[in-house]
Amino acid sequence: MKEKICCVYETDASQLKGKVKEVIIPENISQVLEAVKKNDKVVARGGGTGLVGGTVPQDSVVIDLSKLDKIIDFDEKRKKVVVEAGIILEDLNNFLSSYGLEFPVKPSSWKVCTIGGMIATDAVGSRAIKYGRTSRWVEWIDVVNDEGRIERKGKTELSDFAGLEGITGIITSVSLKLVEKKERTASLFSFSSIEEVVKKTKSLKFNQNVSMIEFFDKKTSGLLGLEKNYHLLVEFESEEGDEKGKDYQKLIEIRDSIYPVLAKNGYVRIEDPKIFLEKLEEFMEILEKEGIPVFGHLSVGILHPCFSLEKEKKIGEMMNFILKTRGRVSGEHGIGLVKKEFLDLGTKKL
Repeated sequence: MKEKICCVYETDASQLKGKVKEVIIPENISQVLEAVKKNDKVVARGGGTGLVGGTVPQDSVVIDLSKLDKIIDFDEKRKKVVVEAGIILEDLNNFLSSYGLEFPVKPSSWKVCTIGGMIATDAVGSRAIKYGRTSRWVEWIDVVNDEGRIERKGKTELSDFAGLEGITGIITSVSLKLVEKKERTASLFSFSSIEEVVKKTKSLKFNQNVSMIEFFDKKTSGLLGLEKNYHLLVEFESEEGDEKGKDYQKLIEIRDSIYPVLAKNGYVRIEDPKIFLEKLEEFMEILEKEGIPVFGHLSVGILHPCFSLEKEKKIGEMMNFILKTRGRVSGEHGIGLVKKEFLDLGTKKL
């Protein structure tokens, strides 16, 4: 049984495989402290939804934080909640929904990702244009350092942990700011050219009611059963959208289904470069030449080209373009083991 358990923890959603020394599943924070004190090489794991191998052990002890999933404190009037790091985003929002509140950052893995993991990657998600990164909504975190001591870190120190994928400490508890739950609508726009897509995106970014601008290329649109054009799925926190209620929800479900649909069709390797909008047309030329589908959060320039195993060798060519045009090799998934080769020497030393 122990061998089977360890096998599960050898990988995450990246499908990279590592080596597990031992698996520890603490039920309280004291057990996390004890685990860190007793072991030199540990890897913290949340929902296992990471796509870059950030929780893949390298002959390490895996500390699974999934049982640290309690709501510690909730202040409805001040719109704040304190939770343990292992709480799943969907579970948190289900609790908050009855109070008319929500945590607004929504990555594609919202049904299974944990709050601690979202902070560790500084997750963005589809509503990035309105709500930004996870760290924007964090007031403080409790972190276990490499000596097995717990420390509270506020806003001014958050950058030492948010987005650093757990390498600077294990997050155990978090204080979050919340927002009122909104009634949302959506529209699906179709375009024949990238020039039209860019023009529409720029105009939408001036609309304060827009909370999502999601891009689907022609190939992705076709696989989703849509017209084989470029599409923008735009969500509004107002009545401006064409689709409301159940029809709105169907559009959102289409968005959430994209990567599973692409993976089912063989496009299993998902990337997350961040580019400037002005470079989109040139970027699309590179991808379309190779038949590589792409979707993503165009409002903030984070895109998700998906590669088949046969086309993986083209990732390096794409990354060279990203670096040449001063983009980022990772917009939201992190670096992990997958993207280490694309970092400059200075960044690798950090």
